Amino acid sequence: MQEAITRFYRLSVQLAFNIVVLVLVLGLFVGVVRLLLGLGETLGGPSLAEGFHQLISNALTLVVVIELVRTFVDYFEWQRVRIHVLLDAGAVFLLRELFIGLHNQTLTAAGVLLWASGVLLLVVARTLAIRFSPASPENPV
Repeated sequence: MQEAITRFYRLSVQLAFNIVVLVLVLGLFVGVVRLLLGLGETLGGPSLAEGFHQLISNALTLVVVIELVRTFVDYFEWQRVRIHVLLDAGAVFLLRELFIGLHNQTLTAAGVLLWASGVLLLVVARTLAIRFSPASPENPV
């Protein structure tokens, strides 16, 4: 009885992740199409600076979404959460915020130092996560 319930649970989780990955991939394609359509607004909009700001923000947001989709697909492939993939997504998000702040010229020197320190911490944590990853047949240490 317990094996049947466990098997049902695993199938339910696989189905849920399949649906989530499909929705994320669909959203990713919609994001790419909207980014490409935004090129026309950049060139023909009221202000070139505003158009470029919107284009940069959308492109960086798309990179964050790509990393999140990669995180879900990685979980689906390996059947476990790999910390270095999550740290990749976090670093990309922090870099996005840093780049947008720099582009908007809203960051102070202390703000840039804080954002850069956050990125550095995530990169160091990612390096340690890869260096000291648990041994498995797929990933020998």
